[in-house]
Amino acid sequence: MNKKSKEILSKDTAIALKAEISKYSDTFDVSETQKLIEETVNIVTENLLKEWLNVNMNKVVKNAIKKELANLAKKKTSSKK
Repeated sequence: MNKKSKEILSKDTAIALKAEISKYSDTFDVSETQKLIEETVNIVTENLLKEWLNVNMNKVVKNAIKKELANLAKKKTSSKK
C-alpha cells in the first residue's frame, strides 16, 4: 500500500521552484519577497481551508460522533456482562 504524502509539492517541483526563484534573488529584496510569498500563501491557504471546512466539516463531525457513540455503546454492553 502506498503511503499518501503530506507534502504539497514534490521534491522535484520544490527544487525547480527554489532554483527559479534564486535566479532573481539579486534583482529583488529577498526579505520583502519572502514576506509577499508568505502573505500570499496565507491568503490562499486560508481561503482553501475555509472552503474545505464548509464542504466537509459536517460530515467529519457526524462521523466522529457516530464512531464515539458506537464505542460508548460497545463499552456499555460489554460492562453489563
